[in-house]
Amino acid sequence: MLPLMGIIPPARLCRFSLKESLEEIMLKGLLLKESLKDERILSRVRITASETWNVQNAAENQPAVWTALSFETEDDQAVAFCAELSGVLHAQGWYVDAATTTHTYVIFPGKVFCYPRGDALQRAAAQQFGRSLGIPEAQLDWGE
Repeated sequence: MLPLMGIIPPARLCRFSLKESLEEIMLKGLLLKESLKDERILSRVRITASETWNVQNAAENQPAVWTALSFETEDDQAVAFCAELSGVLHAQGWYVDAATTTHTYVIFPGKVFCYPRGDALQRAAAQQFGRSLGIPEAQLDWGE
């Protein structure tokens, strides 16, 4: 089983009133197609946007052009999806970030960090782990 740092049981991930929209109970994120060893995982999410980026700060093991895919899925699928995604990321230099309205997920190869949005200590721990994988500092810039 993959280590899930700070993971919260799915039933407690998102508490919402009936007035809140479905959009607010979604896991939304951005992944780079080039980071995937197996693209079949994309069938587990809805792709909401696609862009091609010319990258100035690519690491040695990364291509200079990336395909950025914005995605979403129901937040009750967040833990399972993030664990599965962690298993299909290339081993060095890649991660995916995603969030619900309450939690940030940072998915690395073999490890998932999940923490309440804005938790500076958990963010720092995830960034330190990313550095240990050789991810350039400029790329450890996910939003909260």
